[in-house]
Amino acid sequence: MLTKAAILTFIGALGTCDLPAGDLKDPHYWGQVFLDKYEVERTRAVAELEPGPPPLAVPRTVLLVTGVTIPAEWFDPIVLRLERDGFRPVVYEPPELLSGSLFHNAHLLGQEVDRVRALTGEDKIDILAECTGGVIARHYIQALGGDRHVRRVVSFISPHHGVDKAPAAAAIAGWPALHDLSPGSEFLRTVTGTPLPDDVAFTSIYTCTDEYIQPYQTSIVPGATNIGLCDRKVGHFQFFYDPEIYLLMHGALTAPVADDEVIDPADPGANDGGRGGCAAAGGASGGAGALLLLAAIAVTGRRRRAVRR
Repeated sequence: MLTKAAILTFIGALGTCDLPAGDLKDPHYWGQVFLDKYEVERTRAVAELEPGPPPLAVPRTVLLVTGVTIPAEWFDPIVLRLERDGFRPVVYEPPELLSGSLFHNAHLLGQEVDRVRALTGEDKIDILAECTGGVIARHYIQALGGDRHVRRVVSFISPHHGVDKAPAAAAIAGWPALHDLSPGSEFLRTVTGTPLPDDVAFTSIYTCTDEYIQPYQTSIVPGATNIGLCDRKVGHFQFFYDPEIYLLMHGALTAPVADDEVIDPADPGANDGGRGGCAAAGGASGGAGALLLLAAIAVTGRRRRAVRR
């Protein structure tokens, strides 16, 4: 039986106090709690879609990966923006809202990548992953051969070194993912003890004022491009619906990488949609792609501080 003190510890670890009746140990319960809490912001983001950057000349696929207790609906605003901007977004919601073993879920992510590649015919795709989804994506490209199938990984608000409150939450909920996110776990030792592959561009975007992912330095990945929003308060769930933060994601997804295939404008078949996934970012030159990333960063102005390790 849960004691009052244990329940309060668990609620505090998950960062909310005003709760409806339900099973606190069910990840789907928490998924609905936070969907309801931010319903106004999510609805507005979908209804009031702003104009975006020029769309990609050739559509390519980006796999969106949800985190612990995060239903796929959270990605609705980002899906609309990606479609507007010429991407083919595919949302992957891991089983049981990623509450199970992160080792196992990294393997399942690999199966999903293979499924999407087979469906689209692309040799490599990009990944945009929220919170713990970004951590399993990192393990996938570092240790499970995912670097052969992925060009870019953009993680946001991801606890790459674990979360201090995870052990307390794990003791109550019993979710294997929370044990794996506890500092010093076997999973985290494996992830942090393995370097990023040279041929995958990895970006980590985070906020220093995250309500849940603290200390915020847990999101900083050695060898990656780390972008911290640290000059004013930016909330955890804000990443799903804030158009300025989306531009940072877009910039990372369109920044050129070594094995992007440059589209030859003289080739009449270059822009026919092809297999996708091989176009230079945004159909532009590498310099233009880099400028787009710089422009996206400039949009947030006072809101961010970039940290590169």
